[in-house]
Amino acid sequence: MKHPLQAADDARTVEFFTGLLQAHGSGPRVLNWGSAAAQERRFEVLAAVGDLAGASVLDVGCGLGDFYGWQRRRGLAVNYVGVDLTPGLVDAARTRFPEAEFRVADVFTDDGAEFDFVIASGIFYLRQHEPERFLEQAVARMFARCRRGVAFNSLSTWSARQDAGEFYADPLRTVDYCRTLTPRVVLRHDYHPGDFTVHLLKSASSS
Repeated sequence: MKHPLQAADDARTVEFFTGLLQAHGSGPRVLNWGSAAAQERRFEVLAAVGDLAGASVLDVGCGLGDFYGWQRRRGLAVNYVGVDLTPGLVDAARTRFPEAEFRVADVFTDDGAEFDFVIASGIFYLRQHEPERFLEQAVARMFARCRRGVAFNSLSTWSARQDAGEFYADPLRTVDYCRTLTPRVVLRHDYHPGDFTVHLLKSASSS
């Protein structure tokens, strides 16, 4: 059972993105990205976790299904499932990509399913109740549900600009935690000044 303050964070996230969806309808602004180019650059870094072609992929916080669309435009045939807390975003994603599977859920939804790769983009920055602990719990759950690897990103404490009310994770502390799950960890902080991406791999044959 979720802590009441964690549930409050979930509700706040749903309210926030429902408002953006109503205001903008479509495009990267619905997910609070500055531009489509910035969003897709993050997708490139996340997808570098391994060979996604033919793999099963769980997209945590899938939003409008943009990561699926990005893969499809690149000819990557994946067994894709997207989950998001916000029902309006899931409905919109289903309309955009009826051939893909989208669910109202989060990474903690225990349906027993495992995936080759579990990906999460932009899911941590709105957390207010023990955000660092939430990040660690989410990453541990993602890693437990993957067969080959996990990739996630976060706003970074190394950023020169930090907006009030948003969570910025310490990259090195985050990597230290990830190393408790696997020694095969990659930190990427070279693609954007404000955030970082971490890859966690399960075995020498994962990628």
